[in-house]
Amino acid sequence: MLALDLGIKWYVENHFTETDIRKAAGGRILLRKSYNSGMAMNLLENKPGFVKWLTAGLGVFLLVYELCLLAKDGRTVEKTGWALVLGGACSNLYDRFRRKYVVDYFSFRCRWKKIQNIVFNLGDLFIFTGSILVVFAQIFRKK
Repeated sequence: MLALDLGIKWYVENHFTETDIRKAAGGRILLRKSYNSGMAMNLLENKPGFVKWLTAGLGVFLLVYELCLLAKDGRTVEKTGWALVLGGACSNLYDRFRRKYVVDYFSFRCRWKKIQNIVFNLGDLFIFTGSILVVFAQIFRKK
């Protein structure tokens, strides 16, 4: 996960300008280069240092939690969810420390421009998908 996302980010950094928009999946996905100094949807973009250290702290906490969880039997869906979240978070955290911003590179074409203007990367999708798995694992967990 981490290597794939970082590889795509490297490609986008070296082969796209910030004005390039390329269509994929029959035009439903727009490939572009965008920089994000904040969190999701540029939240706290004017405080990149705070965002960097906040996400680093959360990442360390999550890593310790995941390692403790891996030592337990079962809970496969939850473990998978946290692993996805951690993989996506590591990719974005690498960007924050290496580049001082996160490279985002795709959006979904739709009639609502506000939605279409939100640019993601695979790390974001891993975080989102993993979070959903964790929530479902918690809801349906047998006590």
